[in-house]
Amino acid sequence: MNKGSVELVGVVKRYGDNLAVSEINLAIAGGSYCCLLGPSGCGKSTTLRMIAGHEAVSEGDILLNNRNVTDLPPRKRGTAMMFQNYALFPHLSSLDNVAFSLKIAGVDKARRRARALEMLQLVNMESYADAFPEQLSGGQQQRVALARALINQPEVILLDEPLSALDPFLRTRMRAELKRIQQQLGITFIHVTHSQEEAFALADSVVVMNNGSIEQIDNPQGIFRTPRTAFVAGFIGGHNILEGRLTADGLQISDDRTLTLPASPHAPANIEQVQVSLRCDHIRVSPSPFDAAQPLPLQVESVEYQGSYVHVRTRAEDGLQLSIHQPDTEYLQAPLHPGDQAYVGWRPDDLNPLQQPGPRV
Repeated sequence: MNKGSVELVGVVKRYGDNLAVSEINLAIAGGSYCCLLGPSGCGKSTTLRMIAGHEAVSEGDILLNNRNVTDLPPRKRGTAMMFQNYALFPHLSSLDNVAFSLKIAGVDKARRRARALEMLQLVNMESYADAFPEQLSGGQQQRVALARALINQPEVILLDEPLSALDPFLRTRMRAELKRIQQQLGITFIHVTHSQEEAFALADSVVVMNNGSIEQIDNPQGIFRTPRTAFVAGFIGGHNILEGRLTADGLQISDDRTLTLPASPHAPANIEQVQVSLRCDHIRVSPSPFDAAQPLPLQVESVEYQGSYVHVRTRAEDGLQLSIHQPDTEYLQAPLHPGDQAYVGWRPDDLNPLQQPGPRV
């Protein structure tokens, strides 16, 4: 493995009888940007704190560069953590905040201040070296906190929801800064977030968590194009989840509607209830029938303009509901309105069979 590799082997975290993290096995390549993605309470922050050493592992092992660090204190692991609230000392300047750990380690004043200034330059904050936290914006405080985390040259940086307190414009700018710094330094970043947009913009690999378990590990394209479970498809958004009875002809949604599925050598047995995902932007919609359209029309329930696309929600009498992201140029050529009849269609290969999530142990 490359320098800065992290591996979790059968890691479990319990709080009394409450199972917070359920036997996680995860390998993170050294020098990569990994995002732990999921809703509140899914176990992602607990997992991050166990890697940092701020939470004890109930079972399993944590390895850094193939070295077992499970029982080591945080300062001996080769990691540094950047907290959600940044935790800057209000009575210290930016420079002294960044240099604080070197001061505790006994590094002389000139050397630690020189090193701290280098870190502030890395995050473009050298002109604020003498400013105190209350004089800095949220984004500026974040940069100082990142410089402080980097000063001891850790092999792994751990970030717990670092962008959640920023406004949308600043959040986008800071995403780019985090990626730039990670690529420039070539060290491992492990970043906890509940935002799929943030994870997709930053990560080389995305770990989607739910209910203390890992649902899927893949690059951003793989997560979005081929979600493995209904939870992943629903959480990242932009997908319809369809359920029906598997027959020799396809997925039977109702007595009158059977959807053709992509060919698969591992198709389950007949009469099994299965789920598939269908991307909202892979559905064609029109007020008139067209080649490859479903024979039964749906009714338009709502139309929402979203800029580059129009969100059209439809429903059929047999219970089929579809959310559709129609390009605005297509919509303007033949606008749909609530109450209109709409025909929809897609390629069979656009239906992505979903698996059941693994059991908790």
